[in-house]
Amino acid sequence: MICSTELALLGTASIAAQLDSAYRQNIIKHNEQVDKNRYLLKRIINCIKFCGKLELALRGHDESEDSENRGIFRELINFTSELDTILKEHLKSATLFKGTSKTVQNEILDSMLEVCQQEIRQQINAAEFLAIQCDETTDISHHCQMVMIFRYLHEGEIQERFWRFLSVTDKTAEGLAKCIEEELGPLLKDSPHKLIAQTYDGANVMSGSSGGVQTKSNKNIRTLILYTVTLTN
Repeated sequence: MICSTELALLGTASIAAQLDSAYRQNIIKHNEQVDKNRYLLKRIINCIKFCGKLELALRGHDESEDSENRGIFRELINFTSELDTILKEHLKSATLFKGTSKTVQNEILDSMLEVCQQEIRQQINAAEFLAIQCDETTDISHHCQMVMIFRYLHEGEIQERFWRFLSVTDKTAEGLAKCIEEELGPLLKDSPHKLIAQTYDGANVMSGSSGGVQTKSNKNIRTLILYTVTLTN
């Protein structure tokens, strides 16, 4: 019986070997697709970085297919695809994910901000002193935001780094001071003395000597923080 079975299988590949070969081929195809996806995502990220470096708005007013101006990002992607056949083929054939939607743009921007903030945190932890600059503004849609900027010394050079936009719901001195303190808390931890300077605009709610943000920051953080008026207002 054994001899008959061996004779019948003589010259044919074993099922185990065939399955192993198919598995290897699937792994190879998967890795090739992963490499391609990473390549395409890198191209998209580079276009977003280009717009960010030049402080250009990503989106346009009309991004439809027949629009003559689809916005800087979409037009830059299209221009890049003319020089990159892989990207061009992807934009033509992709049905589920092209990587050009506003959702993807926002997710990439959030990821880039997180990476930058991780680096800034490490530098602040290593720095001996820290200064902050904050400015509150209300946009055309009446949405109030406050920008926060850090200044510190890193490897012998002064660094000035944008941290983030803070959403402000309470525009009183107490509310603004609390917003700033909540953001600084995880950075300063047990070293509030590291904060040595604060810069705000000349509005009374920020600079008031009796009830402004600069006074409340000194009181709440319990350390003497030098105050300077920003020249942007």
